[in-house]
Amino acid sequence: MAEKHDLLDDIIDITNNWSAVTKPVETVVSNISFDPETAPQWDPSKYKERPRANGVRCLSVASKNPKMCTKCQDVCPVDAITITESKLTVNENCRKCGLCAAACPTEAFLIQKLMPKTLYNSIAKQAASHDHVYITCTRALGRIPKENEIVLPCVGALSKELWFSLFMEFDNISVYLPLGVCDRCRTTTGEEAYTDAISYAEELTGAACGLEVDEKGLDHEQSRAYKRSQFLSQVASTGTSLMKGSTAGRAMTGAQAVAQRISNHTKRVNELTRSLEQAVGVQNSQHHRRMLTQRRELVMAALQKWPEPAKQMKSELPSCDMSKCTMCGDCTTACVLHAIELDRDGRIAIEPAYCIGCAACAKVCKEGALSMHPTDGSALVIPDPHAEEIAKERAEVRRLKEQGKKMIDSSVKAISAMGSEEEKSSSTKKKA
Repeated sequence: MAEKHDLLDDIIDITNNWSAVTKPVETVVSNISFDPETAPQWDPSKYKERPRANGVRCLSVASKNPKMCTKCQDVCPVDAITITESKLTVNENCRKCGLCAAACPTEAFLIQKLMPKTLYNSIAKQAASHDHVYITCTRALGRIPKENEIVLPCVGALSKELWFSLFMEFDNISVYLPLGVCDRCRTTTGEEAYTDAISYAEELTGAACGLEVDEKGLDHEQSRAYKRSQFLSQVASTGTSLMKGSTAGRAMTGAQAVAQRISNHTKRVNELTRSLEQAVGVQNSQHHRRMLTQRRELVMAALQKWPEPAKQMKSELPSCDMSKCTMCGDCTTACVLHAIELDRDGRIAIEPAYCIGCAACAKVCKEGALSMHPTDGSALVIPDPHAEEIAKERAEVRRLKEQGKKMIDSSVKAISAMGSEEEKSSSTKKKA
Protein backbone atom coordinates (compact mmCIF):
# COMPACT_ATOMS: atom_id res chain seq x y z
CA MET A 1 0.00 0.00 0.00
CA ALA A 2 1.37 3.40 -0.96
CA GLU A 3 2.24 5.75 1.88
CA LYS A 4 -0.04 8.76 2.32
CA HIS A 5 1.22 11.95 0.68
CA ASP A 6 1.64 14.55 3.41
CA LEU A 7 2.69 18.18 3.81
CA LEU A 8 6.40 17.43 3.72
CA ASP A 9 6.00 15.62 0.40
CA ASP A 10 4.21 18.68 -1.01
CA ILE A 11 7.12 20.90 0.02
CA ILE A 12 9.60 18.50 -1.59
CA ASP A 13 7.64 18.51 -4.86
CA ILE A 14 7.55 22.31 -4.87
CA THR A 15 11.29 22.50 -4.16
CA ASN A 16 12.17 20.02 -6.91
CA ASN A 17 10.14 21.97 -9.48
CA TRP A 18 11.20 25.44 -8.34
CA SER A 19 14.17 25.79 -10.70
CA ALA A 20 11.95 25.02 -13.70
CA VAL A 21 9.44 27.65 -12.54
CA THR A 22 12.00 30.39 -11.85
CA LYS A 23 14.18 29.69 -14.91
CA PRO A 24 11.84 28.43 -17.64
CA VAL A 25 14.05 29.47 -20.56
CA GLU A 26 17.18 27.84 -19.15
CA THR A 27 15.24 24.67 -18.37
CA VAL A 28 13.85 24.35 -21.90
CA VAL A 29 17.24 25.09 -23.47
CA SER A 30 19.00 22.49 -21.35
CA ASN A 31 16.43 19.88 -22.36
CA ILE A 32 16.66 20.46 -26.11
CA SER A 33 20.23 21.61 -26.67
CA PHE A 34 22.55 18.64 -26.68
CA ASP A 35 25.17 17.37 -29.10
CA PRO A 36 24.49 13.76 -30.19
CA GLU A 37 28.15 13.27 -31.04
CA THR A 38 29.33 14.07 -27.52
CA ALA A 39 26.44 12.31 -25.75
CA PRO A 40 27.25 8.95 -24.12
CA GLN A 41 26.72 6.01 -26.48
CA TRP A 42 25.39 2.56 -25.64
CA ASP A 43 28.28 0.10 -25.52
CA PRO A 44 27.42 -3.43 -24.32
CA SER A 45 31.10 -4.36 -24.12
CA LYS A 46 31.47 -2.04 -21.11
CA TYR A 47 29.53 -4.55 -19.04
CA LYS A 48 31.48 -7.62 -20.14
CA GLU A 49 34.85 -8.88 -19.02
CA ARG A 50 36.73 -12.05 -19.74
CA PRO A 51 37.28 -14.00 -16.51
CA ARG A 52 40.74 -14.68 -15.20
CA ALA A 53 41.15 -18.24 -13.99
CA ASN A 54 42.90 -18.98 -10.70
CA GLY A 55 43.90 -22.64 -10.62
CA VAL A 56 44.96 -22.39 -6.99
CA ARG A 57 41.28 -21.96 -6.02
CA CYS A 58 40.04 -24.73 -8.36
CA LEU A 59 38.92 -27.95 -6.66
CA SER A 60 39.73 -30.06 -9.72
CA VAL A 61 43.27 -28.69 -10.03
CA ALA A 62 43.94 -29.00 -6.29
CA SER A 63 42.84 -32.63 -6.25
CA LYS A 64 44.53 -33.37 -9.61
CA ASN A 65 41.24 -34.75 -10.87
CA PRO A 66 39.67 -32.79 -13.79
CA LYS A 67 36.28 -34.32 -12.98
CA MET A 68 36.27 -33.40 -9.28
CA CYS A 69 34.16 -30.29 -9.91
CA THR A 70 32.81 -29.34 -13.32
CA LYS A 71 30.21 -26.72 -12.39
CA CYS A 72 31.92 -24.04 -14.48
CA GLN A 73 32.08 -26.32 -17.51
CA ASP A 74 28.47 -27.43 -17.06
CA VAL A 75 27.16 -23.85 -17.13
CA CYS A 76 29.45 -22.51 -19.89
CA PRO A 77 27.34 -22.19 -23.06
CA VAL A 78 30.29 -22.48 -25.48
CA ASP A 79 32.62 -25.00 -23.74
CA ALA A 80 35.25 -22.30 -23.25
CA ILE A 81 36.74 -23.75 -20.04
CA THR A 82 39.46 -26.37 -19.94
CA ILE A 83 40.46 -28.18 -16.74
CA THR A 84 43.52 -30.42 -16.47
CA GLU A 85 45.34 -31.90 -13.47
CA SER A 86 47.51 -28.81 -13.26
CA LYS A 87 45.67 -25.91 -14.90
CA LEU A 88 42.36 -24.06 -15.24
CA THR A 89 42.04 -22.18 -18.54
CA VAL A 90 39.49 -19.86 -20.12
CA ASN A 91 39.70 -20.22 -23.91
CA GLU A 92 39.44 -17.55 -26.61
CA ASN A 93 35.84 -18.42 -27.52
CA CYS A 94 34.59 -17.17 -24.11
CA ARG A 95 31.32 -15.18 -24.37
CA LYS A 96 32.14 -13.16 -21.22
CA CYS A 97 28.74 -14.01 -19.76
CA GLY A 98 30.00 -14.41 -16.18
CA LEU A 99 28.12 -17.65 -15.54
CA CYS A 100 31.29 -19.53 -14.58
CA ALA A 101 32.06 -17.03 -11.81
CA ALA A 102 28.56 -17.39 -10.35
CA ALA A 103 28.67 -21.19 -10.52
CA CYS A 104 32.16 -21.78 -9.07
CA PRO A 105 31.79 -22.50 -5.33
CA THR A 106 35.36 -21.42 -4.52
CA GLU A 107 35.45 -18.24 -6.69
CA ALA A 108 38.25 -19.52 -8.91
CA PHE A 109 37.24 -17.03 -11.63
CA LEU A 110 38.04 -13.36 -11.18
CA ILE A 111 35.79 -10.86 -12.97
CA GLN A 112 36.38 -7.45 -11.45
CA LYS A 113 33.01 -6.03 -12.52
CA LEU A 114 31.14 -9.03 -11.15
CA MET A 115 32.80 -9.52 -7.76
CA PRO A 116 30.05 -10.39 -5.25
CA LYS A 117 30.76 -7.48 -2.88
CA THR A 118 30.97 -5.00 -5.76
CA LEU A 119 27.66 -6.19 -7.18
CA TYR A 120 25.99 -6.18 -3.78
CA ASN A 121 27.03 -2.57 -3.13
CA SER A 122 25.87 -1.43 -6.59
CA ILE A 123 22.45 -3.05 -6.26
CA ALA A 124 21.99 -2.12 -2.59
CA LYS A 125 22.78 1.53 -3.31
CA GLN A 126 19.95 1.79 -5.83
CA ALA A 127 17.55 -0.37 -3.80
CA ALA A 128 18.04 1.97 -0.85
CA SER A 129 17.33 5.13 -2.86
CA HIS A 130 14.65 4.06 -5.37
CA ASP A 131 11.21 2.51 -5.25
CA HIS A 132 12.45 -0.26 -7.54
CA VAL A 133 15.80 -1.55 -8.77
CA TYR A 134 15.97 -3.61 -11.96
CA ILE A 135 18.55 -6.26 -12.75
CA THR A 136 18.83 -6.84 -16.47
CA CYS A 137 21.23 -7.86 -19.24
CA THR A 138 22.81 -6.10 -22.19
CA ARG A 139 20.50 -7.75 -24.73
CA ALA A 140 17.36 -6.88 -22.78
CA LEU A 141 18.18 -3.22 -22.28
CA GLY A 142 19.93 -2.14 -25.47
CA ARG A 143 20.42 1.46 -24.27
CA ILE A 144 22.27 3.49 -21.66
CA PRO A 145 20.84 2.38 -18.31
CA LYS A 146 19.00 4.57 -15.86
CA GLU A 147 20.42 5.00 -12.39
CA ASN A 148 18.38 2.15 -10.89
CA GLU A 149 19.02 -0.31 -13.73
CA ILE A 150 21.85 -2.76 -13.04
CA VAL A 151 23.17 -4.15 -16.33
CA LEU A 152 24.95 -7.52 -16.39
CA PRO A 153 26.28 -9.59 -19.28
CA CYS A 154 23.68 -12.16 -18.15
CA VAL A 155 21.30 -12.15 -15.19
CA GLY A 156 22.70 -15.60 -14.40
CA ALA A 157 25.96 -13.91 -13.39
CA LEU A 158 24.44 -13.30 -9.94
CA SER A 159 25.04 -16.25 -7.62
CA LYS A 160 22.33 -17.73 -5.43
CA GLU A 161 24.15 -16.49 -2.33
CA LEU A 162 24.11 -12.93 -3.64
CA TRP A 163 20.38 -13.12 -4.39
CA PHE A 164 19.85 -14.42 -0.85
CA SER A 165 21.79 -11.55 0.71
CA LEU A 166 19.89 -8.97 -1.33
CA PHE A 167 16.45 -10.45 -0.60
CA MET A 168 17.20 -10.49 3.12
CA GLU A 169 17.80 -6.73 3.06
CA PHE A 170 15.50 -5.40 0.31
CA ASP A 171 12.01 -6.13 -1.03
CA ASN A 172 12.08 -3.93 -4.13
CA ILE A 173 14.35 -5.91 -6.47
CA SER A 174 13.06 -6.99 -9.87
CA VAL A 175 14.37 -8.60 -13.03
CA TYR A 176 13.72 -6.81 -16.32
CA LEU A 177 13.69 -9.23 -19.26
CA PRO A 178 11.30 -8.68 -22.18
CA LEU A 179 9.56 -11.78 -23.50
CA GLY A 180 11.66 -13.77 -25.94
CA VAL A 181 15.01 -12.25 -24.99
CA CYS A 182 16.33 -15.42 -23.34
CA ASP A 183 14.82 -17.65 -26.05
CA ARG A 184 16.92 -15.96 -28.73
CA CYS A 185 20.10 -15.62 -26.64
CA ARG A 186 23.17 -17.71 -27.45
CA THR A 187 24.00 -17.85 -23.74
CA THR A 188 21.72 -20.86 -23.64
CA THR A 189 22.42 -21.83 -20.04
CA GLY A 190 21.76 -18.39 -18.56
CA GLU A 191 18.01 -18.68 -18.05
CA GLU A 192 18.25 -21.91 -16.06
CA ALA A 193 21.12 -20.46 -14.02
CA TYR A 194 19.24 -17.36 -12.87
CA THR A 195 15.90 -19.12 -12.31
CA ASP A 196 17.59 -21.72 -10.08
CA ALA A 197 19.50 -19.02 -8.15
CA ILE A 198 16.43 -16.83 -7.62
CA SER A 199 14.27 -19.81 -6.61
CA TYR A 200 16.86 -20.83 -4.02
CA ALA A 201 16.92 -17.35 -2.50
CA GLU A 202 13.14 -16.95 -2.58
CA GLU A 203 12.61 -20.27 -0.80
CA LEU A 204 15.00 -19.37 2.02
CA THR A 205 13.92 -15.77 2.53
CA GLY A 206 10.22 -15.93 1.70
CA ALA A 207 10.76 -12.96 -0.63
CA ALA A 208 9.42 -12.67 -4.15
CA CYS A 209 11.54 -11.30 -6.96
CA GLY A 210 9.62 -8.96 -9.24
CA LEU A 211 9.56 -9.49 -13.02
CA GLU A 212 9.05 -6.75 -15.58
CA VAL A 213 8.74 -7.61 -19.28
CA ASP A 214 7.60 -4.23 -20.64
CA GLU A 215 9.95 -1.24 -20.68
CA LYS A 216 6.97 1.09 -20.23
CA GLY A 217 6.36 -0.49 -16.83
CA LEU A 218 9.79 0.42 -15.43
CA ASP A 219 9.70 2.84 -12.50
CA HIS A 220 12.69 5.13 -12.03
CA GLU A 221 11.26 7.18 -9.17
CA GLN A 222 13.42 7.73 -6.12
CA SER A 223 11.89 6.32 -2.96
CA ARG A 224 9.78 8.53 -0.69
CA ALA A 225 12.07 7.90 2.28
CA TYR A 226 15.15 8.82 0.26
CA LYS A 227 13.67 12.08 -1.05
CA ARG A 228 12.52 13.07 2.42
CA SER A 229 15.90 12.40 4.00
CA GLN A 230 17.65 14.21 1.17
CA PHE A 231 15.41 17.25 1.56
CA LEU A 232 15.87 17.37 5.32
CA SER A 233 19.62 17.11 4.80
CA GLN A 234 19.50 20.16 2.54
CA VAL A 235 17.48 22.05 5.14
CA ALA A 236 20.05 21.17 7.80
CA SER A 237 22.99 22.22 5.63
CA THR A 238 21.54 25.69 5.00
CA GLY A 239 21.84 26.47 8.68
CA THR A 240 18.15 27.25 9.20
CA SER A 241 16.56 27.01 12.59
CA LEU A 242 14.36 24.13 11.47
CA MET A 243 17.06 21.60 12.22
CA LYS A 244 19.43 22.28 15.09
CA GLY A 245 22.53 20.32 15.89
CA SER A 246 24.96 18.38 13.71
CA THR A 247 23.73 15.05 15.07
CA ALA A 248 20.25 15.56 13.66
CA GLY A 249 21.73 16.70 10.36
CA ARG A 250 23.88 13.62 10.05
CA ALA A 251 20.95 11.36 10.86
CA MET A 252 18.91 12.79 8.01
CA THR A 253 21.29 12.90 5.10
CA GLY A 254 20.09 11.84 1.68
CA ALA A 255 22.83 10.52 -0.54
CA GLN A 256 25.18 10.37 2.43
CA ALA A 257 22.71 8.13 4.25
CA VAL A 258 22.74 5.61 1.43
CA ALA A 259 26.52 5.71 1.25
CA GLN A 260 26.69 5.28 5.01
CA ARG A 261 24.37 2.29 4.83
CA ILE A 262 26.67 0.60 2.31
CA SER A 263 29.69 1.54 4.41
CA ASN A 264 28.07 0.08 7.52
CA HIS A 265 27.36 -3.16 5.66
CA THR A 266 31.00 -3.38 4.54
CA LYS A 267 32.17 -2.76 8.09
CA ARG A 268 29.82 -5.45 9.36
CA VAL A 269 31.21 -7.95 6.85
CA ASN A 270 34.78 -7.08 7.82
CA GLU A 271 34.06 -7.26 11.55
CA LEU A 272 32.31 -10.58 11.08
CA THR A 273 35.36 -11.98 9.29
CA ARG A 274 37.65 -10.74 12.05
CA SER A 275 35.39 -12.25 14.72
CA LEU A 276 35.48 -15.59 12.96
CA GLU A 277 39.24 -15.45 12.55
CA GLN A 278 39.65 -14.65 16.25
CA ALA A 279 37.40 -17.56 17.19
CA VAL A 280 39.09 -20.27 15.10
CA GLY A 281 42.40 -18.66 14.07
CA VAL A 282 43.53 -17.05 10.84
CA GLN A 283 45.67 -20.06 9.96
CA ASN A 284 45.20 -23.75 10.47
CA SER A 285 47.82 -25.95 12.12
CA GLN A 286 49.53 -26.46 8.75
CA HIS A 287 50.03 -22.68 8.42
CA HIS A 288 47.53 -22.33 5.58
CA ARG A 289 45.32 -19.27 5.76
CA ARG A 290 41.64 -20.17 5.95
CA MET A 291 39.61 -18.42 3.28
CA LEU A 292 36.04 -17.18 3.14
CA THR A 293 34.58 -16.60 -0.29
CA GLN A 294 32.98 -13.19 -0.79
CA ARG A 295 29.57 -14.77 -1.27
CA ARG A 296 29.96 -16.67 2.01
CA GLU A 297 30.83 -13.40 3.76
CA LEU A 298 27.66 -11.75 2.40
CA VAL A 299 25.50 -14.66 3.51
CA MET A 300 27.00 -14.62 6.98
CA ALA A 301 26.50 -10.86 7.26
CA ALA A 302 22.82 -11.30 6.39
CA LEU A 303 22.39 -14.16 8.86
CA GLN A 304 24.02 -12.11 11.59
CA LYS A 305 21.10 -9.68 11.40
CA TRP A 306 18.38 -12.24 10.54
CA PRO A 307 19.48 -15.73 11.65
CA GLU A 308 16.15 -17.52 11.07
CA PRO A 309 16.87 -18.85 7.53
CA ALA A 310 20.06 -20.57 8.70
CA LYS A 311 18.10 -23.59 9.92
CA GLN A 312 16.58 -24.05 6.46
CA MET A 313 19.92 -24.01 4.63
CA LYS A 314 20.84 -27.47 3.42
CA SER A 315 24.50 -28.40 3.24
CA GLU A 316 26.87 -31.22 4.08
CA LEU A 317 29.88 -31.47 6.34
CA PRO A 318 32.57 -34.17 6.33
CA SER A 319 33.15 -36.42 9.31
CA CYS A 320 36.11 -38.73 9.78
CA ASP A 321 36.37 -42.35 10.88
CA MET A 322 39.78 -42.16 12.52
CA SER A 323 40.11 -45.95 12.49
CA LYS A 324 40.46 -45.75 8.70
CA CYS A 325 42.48 -42.53 8.49
CA THR A 326 46.16 -42.92 7.54
CA MET A 327 46.88 -39.20 7.94
CA CYS A 328 48.10 -38.96 4.35
CA GLY A 329 46.90 -35.36 4.03
CA ASP A 330 45.22 -35.75 0.64
CA CYS A 331 42.01 -34.23 2.03
CA THR A 332 43.77 -31.09 3.24
CA THR A 333 45.43 -30.65 -0.16
CA ALA A 334 42.08 -30.93 -1.95
CA CYS A 335 40.45 -28.29 0.28
CA VAL A 336 41.39 -24.99 -1.40
CA LEU A 337 39.66 -22.96 1.35
CA HIS A 338 41.62 -24.82 4.06
CA ALA A 339 38.51 -25.64 6.07
CA ILE A 340 39.88 -29.10 6.93
CA GLU A 341 43.17 -29.86 8.62
CA LEU A 342 45.25 -32.42 10.43
CA ASP A 343 45.64 -31.01 13.92
CA ARG A 344 48.63 -31.37 16.22
CA ASP A 345 47.20 -34.54 17.71
CA GLY A 346 46.98 -36.21 14.30
CA ARG A 347 43.22 -35.91 14.04
CA ILE A 348 41.06 -34.48 11.29
CA ALA A 349 39.42 -31.17 12.25
CA ILE A 350 36.83 -29.24 10.23
CA GLU A 351 35.83 -25.59 10.62
CA PRO A 352 32.13 -25.56 9.56
CA ALA A 353 31.98 -21.82 8.81
CA TYR A 354 34.65 -22.19 6.13
CA CYS A 355 33.47 -25.52 4.69
CA ILE A 356 31.25 -25.15 1.60
CA GLY A 357 30.21 -28.81 1.49
CA CYS A 358 31.89 -29.52 -1.86
CA ALA A 359 32.88 -33.08 -0.76
CA ALA A 360 36.28 -32.85 -2.47
CA CYS A 361 37.98 -34.08 0.70
CA ALA A 362 35.78 -37.18 0.88
CA LYS A 363 36.25 -37.96 -2.82
CA VAL A 364 40.06 -37.94 -2.65
CA CYS A 365 40.20 -40.11 0.48
CA LYS A 366 41.27 -43.52 -0.85
CA GLU A 367 40.62 -45.25 2.48
CA GLY A 368 37.04 -43.96 2.70
CA ALA A 369 37.69 -42.41 6.11
CA LEU A 370 35.73 -39.28 5.26
CA SER A 371 32.02 -39.20 4.55
CA MET A 372 29.54 -36.37 4.08
CA HIS A 373 26.59 -35.81 6.41
CA PRO A 374 23.65 -33.39 6.12
CA THR A 375 23.70 -30.20 8.16
CA ASP A 376 22.12 -26.74 8.18
CA GLY A 377 23.59 -23.25 8.21
CA SER A 378 23.69 -22.77 11.98
CA ALA A 379 27.49 -22.58 11.92
CA LEU A 380 27.24 -19.50 9.69
CA VAL A 381 25.54 -17.43 12.39
CA ILE A 382 28.26 -15.48 14.18
CA PRO A 383 26.98 -13.39 17.13
CA ASP A 384 27.37 -9.65 16.68
CA PRO A 385 29.32 -8.19 19.64
CA HIS A 386 27.96 -4.72 18.83
CA ALA A 387 24.28 -5.70 18.47
CA GLU A 388 23.13 -3.80 21.58
CA GLU A 389 25.05 -0.66 20.60
CA ILE A 390 23.63 -0.77 17.06
CA ALA A 391 20.08 -1.13 18.40
CA LYS A 392 20.56 2.02 20.52
CA GLU A 393 21.92 3.94 17.53
CA ARG A 394 18.95 2.92 15.38
CA ALA A 395 16.53 4.02 18.09
CA GLU A 396 18.29 7.39 18.30
CA VAL A 397 18.15 7.83 14.52
CA ARG A 398 14.40 7.10 14.54
CA ARG A 399 13.91 9.62 17.32
CA LEU A 400 15.84 12.31 15.46
CA LYS A 401 13.90 11.66 12.27
CA GLU A 402 10.60 12.09 14.07
CA GLN A 403 11.88 15.21 15.80
CA GLY A 404 13.01 16.68 12.48
CA LYS A 405 9.66 15.98 10.84
CA LYS A 406 7.79 17.65 13.70
CA MET A 407 10.02 20.72 13.41
CA ILE A 408 9.35 20.94 9.67
CA ASP A 409 5.59 20.55 10.15
CA SER A 410 5.51 23.19 12.89
CA SER A 411 7.48 25.65 10.82
CA VAL A 412 5.27 25.16 7.77
CA LYS A 413 2.13 25.64 9.84
CA ALA A 414 3.59 28.83 11.31
CA ILE A 415 4.35 30.14 7.83
CA SER A 416 0.82 29.25 6.66
CA ALA A 417 -0.69 31.01 9.69
CA MET A 418 1.35 34.15 8.99
CA GLY A 419 0.12 34.10 5.38
CA SER A 420 -3.49 33.83 6.53
CA GLU A 421 -3.05 36.76 8.94
CA GLU A 422 -1.58 38.91 6.17
CA GLU A 423 -4.52 38.07 3.88
CA LYS A 424 -7.03 39.03 6.60
CA SER A 425 -5.20 42.29 7.30
CA SER A 426 -5.10 43.17 3.61
CA SER A 427 -8.79 42.38 3.21
CA THR A 428 -9.69 44.59 6.24
CA LYS A 429 -7.72 47.52 4.83
CA LYS A 430 -9.49 47.25 1.45
CA LYS A 431 -12.93 47.31 3.11
CA ALA A 432 -11.94 50.35 5.15
